[in-house]
Amino acid sequence: MKTKTHIIYEGPSLFDGSPIVVLFQSGSTNSKTGNMAQTFILTADLDPLTANRTGKDRAICGDCIHMGIPNNNAKGQATKRTCYVTLAHAPLGKWKVYIKGGYASVSGHDAIAPLGEGQVIRLGTYGDPASVPQYVWDSLLSRSRGHTAYTHGEINPSPNTIMTSADSLPQAQQAWQRGERTFRVLSDVASLNKGEILCPASEEAGRKATCLTCKLCAGSSVRSPKSVAIVAHGTSKRAAKQLIAEGV
Repeated sequence: MKTKTHIIYEGPSLFDGSPIVVLFQSGSTNSKTGNMAQTFILTADLDPLTANRTGKDRAICGDCIHMGIPNNNAKGQATKRTCYVTLAHAPLGKWKVYIKGGYASVSGHDAIAPLGEGQVIRLGTYGDPASVPQYVWDSLLSRSRGHTAYTHGEINPSPNTIMTSADSLPQAQQAWQRGERTFRVLSDVASLNKGEILCPASEEAGRKATCLTCKLCAGSSVRSPKSVAIVAHGTSKRAAKQLIAEGV
């Protein structure tokens, strides 16, 4: 399937003011999400691996515990990184094309809105959407058919649009008290709370849907009494489960 990528934001991160870029990709072949449009939030001046290894990815990830610990290695990623996104795949490939000037840039509501028209959009395929000015997302989503979005920040700047990521039940419960819906990673199915449902796209839930057809992870814009949870998975499953067990 052919996809097309555009730059929809270049400017300071809302987390630390460092230069970031947002790339919008018109589709995906990801079997879990389905054919959703994707958005990659990247450090504009550093490749994703270097940014992560040196801690400069705070510009796009904030204080997420899954970033890992910066180190002085000559290559590779941060120590004990538990994020499920494989940096050497799509994020690095996208950044390399971007830095060579391979993507056209669009700006302003009238140019960004048509890109998302009729699509279901994943905000932050990599990177935290809270690092990006909300007006960018408002324009992109204005004609869309739905979206998914998550933030690991202590404060969710747009709970109507973005799910609050939680790494423990107490974190989730605090968010619920604020009226936010959460997306929580579990160590096992038995850890599911009565206020949550298993992600319908997960193996544990029988892959009843894809993110494209489910669309539950869209903040409080979804009129659901339940939040969403998933058992730790992907390349960092063991490390993520260890963090959960430690109650980090």
